[in-house]
Amino acid sequence: MIQKIKFIQQEQMKKRINLILSNKYFEEFIIILILLNVFVFIFETDKTFYLKLHHYLQSFELFSVIIFSIEYFLRIICITKVKDLFKPLMIVDLLAILPFYLSFAKINTVFFRLLRLFRLLRIAKLTRYIDALTDIKRAFLLKKEELTVTGLILVASLTIFSILIYYVEHNSGQKTFNCIPSSFWWAIITFTSVGYGDACPVTTLGKIIASCAAILGLCFNGLFIGILGSAFIEAIEHKKNIKDKNKRYAQQI
Repeated sequence: MIQKIKFIQQEQMKKRINLILSNKYFEEFIIILILLNVFVFIFETDKTFYLKLHHYLQSFELFSVIIFSIEYFLRIICITKVKDLFKPLMIVDLLAILPFYLSFAKINTVFFRLLRLFRLLRIAKLTRYIDALTDIKRAFLLKKEELTVTGLILVASLTIFSILIYYVEHNSGQKTFNCIPSSFWWAIITFTSVGYGDACPVTTLGKIIASCAAILGLCFNGLFIGILGSAFIEAIEHKKNIKDKNKRYAQQI
């Protein structure tokens, strides 16, 4: 009987915590805090900005870590299975606060700098709170097979054109075409229609290959846009259908 009462109390406590975590104002507060953390992370690289506001930045970092740690602890309380700790969003939550706690340990400075980059993962926490990011994730999952196939064809095409341009242009004296891996840079820039101009074929055959690569790149861009566009429409319609079903169900009750 006592165990049953404890279990009920625990479940009630979990429900209260979940209500807090899903509260609109709490979510908005966390979103603002995450965005401020990204802003600070970016401007900390400006030495003038960092030196002027060093103490304030440290205080803000401490405040952020306390809030994110409390949030992470509350989410741990609410888990039903141990394996839930290893869900992607839970791992992101952990990595967002881990660099701060590891900063007190005596570790290699290079490794510590790498750890500090994990602070940028705080932006990944937004996926928990912003529906639009969930729609993006759903869109990619809906078309993962099409995207995978298209991606593989793109990689194969990049490889073929890198090899072709290497054999045609490697004797032209340009460093970009002195090996096939270096030619990949040219192929990627050409396929994406960026064309920095730091690597241009000089032979007639090389120019023909470059022209074909540019045209094919445009086709791939259109293909990816088409796949993702249709995926987004499907994801939004799916979300809308669920909302309509919930409204109809609520009206019936």
